[in-house]
Amino acid sequence: MFGGDFTIRSCIRSALPGQVLDVADESILHSGLRIGFPAAECLTKVLEVGLGCSEESPANRLEMSEVVKELISIKERFFKARRGARH
Repeated sequence: MFGGDFTIRSCIRSALPGQVLDVADESILHSGLRIGFPAAECLTKVLEVGLGCSEESPANRLEMSEVVKELISIKERFFKARRGARH
């Protein structure tokens, strides 16, 4: 599917943010997310981190401390209310 200048990175980059659901695995979208969950926004944030981790030049990649910080922020933003609803 990918070749030449068309890579998974370019595919994801061109899909963000408007077509993020077009490149997402449908099983993610049907895995018990609550009604109203902002799946497109959450996936966009996660894929942006992935793009930052996979820059062509290692010097331009996110540092792991930044990756952890971003992923924790995403988890707290999108899943904190869900966790609280179970109590």
